[in-house]
Amino acid sequence: MNANNMQSRGDLGPRGKRGAAASADHDQDSIDLGELLAILWRRKWLIAAFVVVGTTVATLAGTQMEKRYTATAALMLEPLNEQVVNLQQVVAGLTGDAPALATQVRLLTARDQIARVMDDMNLFQDPEFNPALDPANQPGNLDYAIGGPIEMVLEMLPENLVIATGLAKEKLPVLATEAPALNRQAAVDRFARNFEVRLDDPSYVMLVSFTSPDPQKAADIANRVTQIYVEDQINSKSAETTKAADWLDDRLAALRSEVEAAEREVEKFRAENDIVSTRDITLNDQQLADLNQQLIESRAELAAAQATLRLARDMRGGGAGLDTMAEVLNSPVIIALRGQETDLLRRENELKQQFGPRHPMIQQIATEKQQLYSKISAEVGRIAANLGNQVEVIATRVATLESELDKAKGTTVKDRDAEIRLRELERQAEASRALYEQFLQRSKETREQQQLIEADAKILSVAAPPERPSTAGPRLFGAVGFAGSLVLGSLLSLLLERRDQGLRSSRQIERLLGQQPLSLVPRLDRLRRNQKPHQYLVAKPLSAYTEAIRSVLTTLKLSSIDNPPKVILVTSSLPQEGKSTFVTSLATFAARSQKKVILVDLDLRHPSVARELGRPVAAGIVEFMVGDRTLDEVVQHDPATGLDFLPVKRQTANPTDLLDSQKMRLLIETLRQTYDYVFLDCAPVMSVTDSRVAALLADRVVFCVRWSKTPKDAVSLAFDTVRQTNVPIGGIVVTQVDVKKHAQYGYGDVAQYYGKYQDYYVN
Repeated sequence: MNANNMQSRGDLGPRGKRGAAASADHDQDSIDLGELLAILWRRKWLIAAFVVVGTTVATLAGTQMEKRYTATAALMLEPLNEQVVNLQQVVAGLTGDAPALATQVRLLTARDQIARVMDDMNLFQDPEFNPALDPANQPGNLDYAIGGPIEMVLEMLPENLVIATGLAKEKLPVLATEAPALNRQAAVDRFARNFEVRLDDPSYVMLVSFTSPDPQKAADIANRVTQIYVEDQINSKSAETTKAADWLDDRLAALRSEVEAAEREVEKFRAENDIVSTRDITLNDQQLADLNQQLIESRAELAAAQATLRLARDMRGGGAGLDTMAEVLNSPVIIALRGQETDLLRRENELKQQFGPRHPMIQQIATEKQQLYSKISAEVGRIAANLGNQVEVIATRVATLESELDKAKGTTVKDRDAEIRLRELERQAEASRALYEQFLQRSKETREQQQLIEADAKILSVAAPPERPSTAGPRLFGAVGFAGSLVLGSLLSLLLERRDQGLRSSRQIERLLGQQPLSLVPRLDRLRRNQKPHQYLVAKPLSAYTEAIRSVLTTLKLSSIDNPPKVILVTSSLPQEGKSTFVTSLATFAARSQKKVILVDLDLRHPSVARELGRPVAAGIVEFMVGDRTLDEVVQHDPATGLDFLPVKRQTANPTDLLDSQKMRLLIETLRQTYDYVFLDCAPVMSVTDSRVAALLADRVVFCVRWSKTPKDAVSLAFDTVRQTNVPIGGIVVTQVDVKKHAQYGYGDVAQYYGKYQDYYVN
């Protein structure tokens, strides 16, 4: 094999740490297109079996399937239109939102609705629906979950298998009294399986479909379903409206009585409390207002009269006349007397000018004047006396008004309580009146809308008998069966692949451990009788097996050109991974390359080097370690391979202590100085702790993984355990590779192209 492709990455750097491996863990289970195709090709017979069976069953099902026809009617839903009267206040209409539309679909597909349609069309007596009348429904022991041609296929399978898979269950005994009800339920179930209602989004159109072997029957049922749906809506709304109108009439009669009683109570209370004003004012309130107004006016009048009287007295007490007082000046008598006075003075003046002051007529005028002045003085005195009388009269009237006002105020307190009660009665009467008027209006609207009721849906198109069947033919069934079985077979192949926990490719190992393998060592299937792989290597130096061993040794030498490793330990995760066979072949190849080589068996619990070489053992490493033999006595030489080996003869009670002893380290150091290569065969890592101790003796550790057998978890855990020893890991070797099968996986590594370069080898 190509050594360049098999080179180790040497010591694990940042990518070799678990963090680097973890970066690959994320996609360690991913499969690219090449791997997927390789898996499918490897499982081609399984997939082919699924395809043949699936296609055959599907084609048979399509052949046996009865032709069925689907007819579809269309309903157009009409949400919330404007109406002459408010119909929505009595009977709620369709809102048009998604939940409301979905509710209409559920209403049409409800079992009660289906049963009503079947009763209306007498379908319970139709053999297509009633299993008791169906001649093809022969009595059996099983009730299959899937009908039609699939049921025919299930009938050919064992009953226990069909029951275990849940595709059928045993029929329970049916009482004679229960049979009609069960047949009716079964008939509804058959109808429902062939009945479909769906919304034609985003419109308000609802499609009602029915499938039947008879195209005319399919159309009749679809049309009748839509007709019953529309009729039910109208009948339901009419019934609700009539019920609402009757209830409103009954309620109106009661409200009318309540209004009349409330109004009578208000009027009665008004009469009892003398509340007769249009403004709801009592007689006492009116009287109180009048008395208060009169009192105000009388008090003002009294004040004015008292002021006038006081002025007259002050003027008389001061010696002044009362002629200038307004009461005197405005007195009609005084005005008349003053007129007479003016007339006498005019006549006196004329007579004096004509006859002189001594004339008798002038004397007579003087006498008249004296009499006139006496009358004026008497009248002024009377006016002054009247002022005092007037004051007393007004004062008496004021006192009387004050007394009456006090009485009226006492009555007002009672009137206020009556007003509060009156307002309460009026509010009650008003509320009853408003409620009555509201119900009266609603009653009129309800009576009127009975003539305007319409359904929330109308039949947009009726179903016509279909001309072509809706069921698929055998070809389509076969195509579906082919595709389905192909997918199922592919998924099963992938599932089987996922369940396989073994490692097969360089890519898988790199994803899991962060390191490419040194080599993929082929499995030798054509060995002669009793021939060992290392003997085959000697006999076939140009074989692919020999090339794989050469690649490992070459890569180990190139891992450190200046200081190549001399002590190389070989271990594995678990037993039976071919590590002893590999290390023997590796040591043999090194010895055949003119190197001085020794193979040390450090698997002290289950030694296998001597057995692998086919050499008898007289003494071994344990005898040397305890001092019973010298090194020369225990080291043996194999002439066939040209290598020396240090076997194990005797068991030890504590192998780990022996491996960790100072004498063991001195032994390995002695061998390092003597030989070009010291190969150590150690116990598996997961079995015991010996390998972790022995790894400290080596320059490099080679980790063996058996192709397709070693579990990933075991490899990962063992590899981490070895890495914790801090000994450089020389690389990973995949043993016992089935090269031909490996090439089918399409992993893209060297082994995939084995068939292309096998002519270079002599096997």
